[in-house]
Amino acid sequence: MIGYDEFRRGMRRLAAGVSIISTQSTAGPLGITATAVTSLTPDPPSVLCCVNKNLVAGNAIRQNRSFCLNLLRQQHHSLARRFAGMDGVSGTAKFDEGAWVTLASGTPALADSLVSFDCQLDRVVEAGTHHVLIGVIHEIRLGELGNPLVYCGGNFTSLLPH
Repeated sequence: MIGYDEFRRGMRRLAAGVSIISTQSTAGPLGITATAVTSLTPDPPSVLCCVNKNLVAGNAIRQNRSFCLNLLRQQHHSLARRFAGMDGVSGTAKFDEGAWVTLASGTPALADSLVSFDCQLDRVVEAGTHHVLIGVIHEIRLGELGNPLVYCGGNFTSLLPH
């Protein structure tokens, strides 16, 4: 059987784009850094996000049934660390940095992201330690083109052109 640590070491070699999943709670905005996100289907336009079951932000998403998937650019590495809990900031205080706007749905979106997808939660699937969240996209906010932030080998990095 493959152990927890062995799995994590192997998956660290998978390069992934970095996002902040944001939502609104009764206490205010909440968010987490995520790499386990992907497009799901164009009809209806949907995304898939994997969120640890123990995270308060994940509970808030399941309660209010909405979230925003914000794709980060390389300049957002400090925000990625902040929302991952790497600098000791938690809860709504994470939103004290960054340019945040409130969408019509009430969900916070990063104003200078590569793109923000405002989603209505369609369904939740339990999978081990995580919930797989499927969101139907109701609004897309395209930002300026730029170099995406990537996570690989335990580090935030960016793409290099060939």
